[in-house]
Amino acid sequence: MKKEIKNGFTLIELVIIMVILGVLAAVAVPRLGGTINSSEVAAEEAVIGNLRSALEVYAMDQVVNNSNKSYPSNPFDALDDKSRNELFNNDWHFGGFGNDGINHVRNDGLRSFWSYDFNTGEIQYGYTQ
Repeated sequence: MKKEIKNGFTLIELVIIMVILGVLAAVAVPRLGGTINSSEVAAEEAVIGNLRSALEVYAMDQVVNNSNKSYPSNPFDALDDKSRNELFNNDWHFGGFGNDGINHVRNDGLRSFWSYDFNTGEIQYGYTQ
């Protein structure tokens, strides 16, 4: 007589696995939402930091060329064409939306705003709505 070997899982084992996966998903999904939001904030801060650096380089170039420290009226003019186009294609704007500052529309539809003073080259965080 041959011994019959059954491969596979029983229905009870599959149900238990599904319950465990459901509990893990219930715990992980809310944390994932917060992680996505904080990563967008970090990415915005990195872009603004790079924009501030580009503005200072632009101003120093103006000192060398004109003996006068000045900043562009549009902060994105301090960037090279490739960087500027990349930001514009990723929902970064200057002006519009009823204000005269830097705007970024996030993936979740919220809009962040920073004011820009072309006299001093300062960029200040405004709000997110």
